[in-house]
Amino acid sequence: MTAIIEETIMGCSKVSSTLVSFSNVSVHHYSTPRWLGGKPFKALSNVSLQIENQNIAIVGPSGAGKSTLIELLFGLRTPSLGNVQIAGRTLSLYNASERLRVCSEVQMVPQEPHTSLNPYYTVERILIEPLENLKIGGNHPQLAQIALNEVGLTADLLPLYPQQLSTGQAQRIAIARALIVKPKLLVADEPTSSLDPVNRQRIIELLNSLKQKYDLQLLLVSHDLKAAIALCEEVVVLDQGEIVEYGFVKQIMEQPVHPTTQALIRAQIHSKTNT
Repeated sequence: MTAIIEETIMGCSKVSSTLVSFSNVSVHHYSTPRWLGGKPFKALSNVSLQIENQNIAIVGPSGAGKSTLIELLFGLRTPSLGNVQIAGRTLSLYNASERLRVCSEVQMVPQEPHTSLNPYYTVERILIEPLENLKIGGNHPQLAQIALNEVGLTADLLPLYPQQLSTGQAQRIAIARALIVKPKLLVADEPTSSLDPVNRQRIIELLNSLKQKYDLQLLLVSHDLKAAIALCEEVVVLDQGEIVEYGFVKQIMEQPVHPTTQALIRAQIHSKTNT
């Protein structure tokens, strides 16, 4: 099934009004080489998605294709069919310098904060590195401290290493690292999955605050429907590589049509009753 969701990136000049576009994208895997008669497994099948106007959650069971979609967005995977565009241009056509500019517009908060932070870098070095990689000027130590303050942390963490941080602190550092280059779109991959309920709620509140403060748009990838409801206006439901349902979060949560959506909601309710 094909769906098109539109989301506006506000407050910044753009080459195209659509920042990210997936057009009829399919991704095929072969567990056995094709020349040995291997059959393709469709990780994604004919997916179309435009990010231009709303904060969007992508939800679905394990193996639905959520991670594959994000890998396509960051150029970590090439579509078997279809096209991925950023700012109106096919991702693979950007040269090295253009990719740097694109990277500053779309940033990611990975699922596991501790494993995404270099254990040999201090917090300050972790925050400064993207500024250097993207050739962004300014007083980098000062910008690192400002980024830390923006996520509710203090400067005394700057000389620490990731292994000295709590999981909640590490997640905030990961968010600060993404925000320090002032992106238009923040891609959050299961940002609350490794957190306890208290820190989960705090991270949701932080992301909501940052969205409002910076006119930041969010693409949330999550199993957590509570996070989707709290952070996004629209939701895309993926299953077996296809978009099976999409629309406004409230409407879909109240009147789910597809069995996958219904199962996700039942699982969320069951989880609540057991906590």
